[in-house]
Amino acid sequence: MPGLGWGVALLVALAAAGGMVVSARHADTDRTVDELVSSHVRADLSARDIDVISTDRHTVKPWFNGRLDYAPPVEDLAANGFALVGGRLDYVGRRRVAVLVYRYRQHVIDVYVRPAGEGPGAPYSTVSQGYALDRWDAAGMTWWAVTDAEPSALAAFRTALDARLAGTRSE
Repeated sequence: MPGLGWGVALLVALAAAGGMVVSARHADTDRTVDELVSSHVRADLSARDIDVISTDRHTVKPWFNGRLDYAPPVEDLAANGFALVGGRLDYVGRRRVAVLVYRYRQHVIDVYVRPAGEGPGAPYSTVSQGYALDRWDAAGMTWWAVTDAEPSALAAFRTALDARLAGTRSE
C-alpha cells in the first residue's frame, strides 16, 4: 500500500513527541522537588528559618502584604496537632513564594504556597533524600509541603488543611 510508510512515520513521531512532553514534566517536577528539599534543609540549618514568628494567623497573613503579589491563605491547625509557628519568604521556581511554617511534634513542616497554575501541575507525593513531600492545589493556590516527619503525618496535615480551606473565611 502506497503511503503506509508515511503514516507509520507520523505515528512514531507523534509518540516520540508525547514521550518528550511527559519526560519534560517529570524533569520539572524532579527539579522542583530538589529545589524544595534544598530550601527546607537550608532553612533548617540557618538561623533564618522564620521571618515572622507567630502562632496567630492574623499576624502571619498580613506580614506577607507588600512582600508578594498574592495573599496566601494562612490557617492555624493546632487543634489537629500542626501548630502554626510563623512564615518566611523564599525564592522557588523563579519567583518569590510564601512559606508557612508549622510544627508537628519535633518536626518542622514547610508549606510553600503560590498561585495555582505555576509550575508542575498534578497532585504528587514522594520521598526524596529522606524528606516527605506533597503537592496539591486548593483555594486557588498550589501547595507544596516538605518535612522530615513520616509521609503519613504529611498526609494528615494535608487532610486537616484541606478541610479548613474548604470552609475558608474571606479575610
